[in-house]
Amino acid sequence: MTCELCGKEVSKTTTVKVEGSEMEVCEDCKKYGKEVLTSEKKNQSTKQVLQRIKNKKRTSGSSNKYEEKIEELALDYSERIENARLEDDLTQEELAKKINEKKSVISKLEKEDMRPSEDLRKKLENTLDIKLTEKIERTPTKTSEKTEGLTIGDLIEEET
Repeated sequence: MTCELCGKEVSKTTTVKVEGSEMEVCEDCKKYGKEVLTSEKKNQSTKQVLQRIKNKKRTSGSSNKYEEKIEELALDYSERIENARLEDDLTQEELAKKINEKKSVISKLEKEDMRPSEDLRKKLENTLDIKLTEKIERTPTKTSEKTEGLTIGDLIEEET
């Protein structure tokens, strides 16, 4: 075989695109163009990508990342705080002193004018002996029924 760029006789050539033209070139000359993937190389590349995705799924412990449940602030957090406070026979001011916060913070929480920070949530849970979070199952986003096979979006999503 002859390199179409330098004319050297070689045992193996690679197809590259140089200035818009596909050429069969030697190993030394392939740096002057961009390698063109043959259908065999495309299939091999796709297989490698699919294998990486499968391996990533195996190591993550779940084949579907939406199967996991996550902890979220309960929708009725304000009621839980107020009910627990009243059960312990505490005023808003007394509860505020116990957790080293202002009375206005407790008032805002009970009126849902404010969501508790992580630290505040933990203080309230420990002091009132309640749980302000609940496990919520993630649901997958709606995808098009027409899509078959692997898309670029799937690959990008798996890499992040």
